[in-house]
Amino acid sequence: MVPEPLDHRLFDCVQVNLAELADRLHGDGSHLALGRVLRFWPRPGADGLPTVEPQVDSQVAESADLLGLRVTRRARIAAAAELEPGPGCYAVADAYHLPWVPYHRKEHLQHSFLVEPDGDGVSVVDGYHNDTPWGAARPGRWTLGRAELAEALPEGALTYEITAADRPAERTPLVQLADAGTYVAAYADFPDRVRALRGLTLQTWLLTRSRRLHAAAMGTGTEAVRAHLAEWDALAKQVYLASRRVAAGREEPRSVFGRLADCLAADHTAFDATTVTPESTVDSEEVPPEVRESVSAVIRTVLGTGPAEGDRTLGDIPGFSSFRMMEIVERLESDLGVEFAAEDLVPEKLTHVDGLCRAVLDAGGSR
Repeated sequence: MVPEPLDHRLFDCVQVNLAELADRLHGDGSHLALGRVLRFWPRPGADGLPTVEPQVDSQVAESADLLGLRVTRRARIAAAAELEPGPGCYAVADAYHLPWVPYHRKEHLQHSFLVEPDGDGVSVVDGYHNDTPWGAARPGRWTLGRAELAEALPEGALTYEITAADRPAERTPLVQLADAGTYVAAYADFPDRVRALRGLTLQTWLLTRSRRLHAAAMGTGTEAVRAHLAEWDALAKQVYLASRRVAAGREEPRSVFGRLADCLAADHTAFDATTVTPESTVDSEEVPPEVRESVSAVIRTVLGTGPAEGDRTLGDIPGFSSFRMMEIVERLESDLGVEFAAEDLVPEKLTHVDGLCRAVLDAGGSR
């Protein structure tokens, strides 16, 4: 069997560089062991909102066990001068200060990277892959001088020395799913709606990636599982759109919470190959040509190119992402003088030309 190449899109920003180390130490494909466990155990988070984001130490410890890695030293360093670069130097620091990620000077969050000696400076290796409101994060290697490294770690970092250990032989999936009712209600009923939707954006992103990783690790590529993962993808996009709308003072689409509950409930059966039937909300009914041209013109403006003749899906256009999707929606509303209904802000509609056209018409647009 040909080893699976590392798909960086499957991992969060703490996991991904442990996956990189596993493939270095045990060979290509070793990273998939990280997906054997699928867990939904929310813990108390900030402001009374629950979170599925694990604490760094516990995540590193469990990930190391799954990947056949051993943490030989853990240290909280106060400054970059205390860092000891090497082949197993794994660090976690505030992404706000890290110049190679889009979060630099934008957002505070814990982010991992590997640090190797490189002449008088260091090489930073970071496999993180994600699209953010401030640009794309992609896997790469960056050379930093000692002064630059000091600027990147003004508050120090949590560091680990990691080596190879025996690889676990166990490949049986471990799925542990708690009841989701309290979790969903906490986000649905939280008084600060901007904060709730912003937090839920991260939550659904983490939940979606963990399910994709589990499916890849266990080889559960059935039609039912693919449909379930597609529903998680759509939910994550819808929550992001909802968060943007609420932050702008717009109406909140409450349907996201029922959809979240449905996705979490379906987890119990999807990974046992029970059939999941996704709903399609895209209306393929013909629309006036002038509306289609207005929509296509906005798509061309935002993406630099439009869909080919007869092509109704935007996902295959280079550069399309959740952020561009939101930009298309906002430009359509501005240019056409309409406001989309909150319940129309679902990816199944907004990633298709027909769906966008129908949303424009439903909002009263006719140009």
